[in-house]
Amino acid sequence: MDRLEKLRNDAYSFEELNTLEKNAKKLNDLETLDLISESRLSKTAKGGQPIEEPHGNANPSSRRARRRKS
Repeated sequence: MDRLEKLRNDAYSFEELNTLEKNAKKLNDLETLDLISESRLSKTAKGGQPIEEPHGNANPSSRRARRRKS
């Protein structure tokens, strides 16, 4: 099953949809972006809940920031 077919069948999780969206934006792939938004709406309508990402300084990303946190 290819990527577009999986998008049409809601086979991806919300996290995978986020990754696909980032890649599609870089490639300016409008068809994929449309399918991603439809898939998100469909998953939400079926009762799916996206996992919220931590905000602020929950996990410092740079090595220096991680050292300071300890």
